[in-house]
Amino acid sequence: MLYFYLPLILFIILAIVYYFFIAYLYLPLLFLIILAFIYYFCIWSRTQIFGYFPDSVKTQEKVIALTFDDGPNPPDTERLLEILKKHQVLVTFFTPAKNLEKFPELAKRIIAEGHIIANHSYYHQFIYNFINFSFRKEIIKSQKVIENIIGRRPALYRPPWLFKQPFLLKTLKAQGLTPVSGWFSSNWEIWKAPAEVIAQDALKVVAPGRIIIFHDGFDTKGGQRAGSIHAVDLIIPELKKQGYRFLTVDKLLGVPAYQKT
Repeated sequence: MLYFYLPLILFIILAIVYYFFIAYLYLPLLFLIILAFIYYFCIWSRTQIFGYFPDSVKTQEKVIALTFDDGPNPPDTERLLEILKKHQVLVTFFTPAKNLEKFPELAKRIIAEGHIIANHSYYHQFIYNFINFSFRKEIIKSQKVIENIIGRRPALYRPPWLFKQPFLLKTLKAQGLTPVSGWFSSNWEIWKAPAEVIAQDALKVVAPGRIIIFHDGFDTKGGQRAGSIHAVDLIIPELKKQGYRFLTVDKLLGVPAYQKT
């Protein structure tokens, strides 16, 4: 009788072994492959798979654009503005609108000193990439908030975490917004590395026509960005010695900074 059930028993044992083999070996591998595809197609700063997402312009002229994400964030943004004024450099701030609501006077100071404020969403939440594909409501809301505070409606947009996909790019086109990517100043900058490390990495990243990404805040949570701010103070004099000029993103790309109202 046992021999009658033996094939069935062996089949069940093999099925269990196969299941655990798949679950514990192949599924993690498949998961890593999926993550790699998501990173390459949706997050990598230089991906152009889904459409225009500029991180630079082709030029032999020594011009670059410095950009700062996730501010305003006192006191770091205030310190940054002092450094930029000292070096007579204008930059582009990609700001979550929620931060502007918290610090409207600092936003007005940014504009008053000649810098550009661009849209960087409202909430700056990564999870929204998977529950709100078009980002339409959030983009419209952030546009209205920014316009109410600075009196201008941005024409530039950088998605949080640089996450892009066709639905988002379609919304940006419908809303008259130019998507903007860039080159991270340092792989360690977002993790609050020392200023010397960030500056050393940034000088290696810089090349004619590139848009360079720094942070003066973290999401909408604020946080300490002293290393990033000091790094900017270190690299600007060195880049000027090398003959570089600094443009805002709109000037570098040859597009409007703000929409006509």
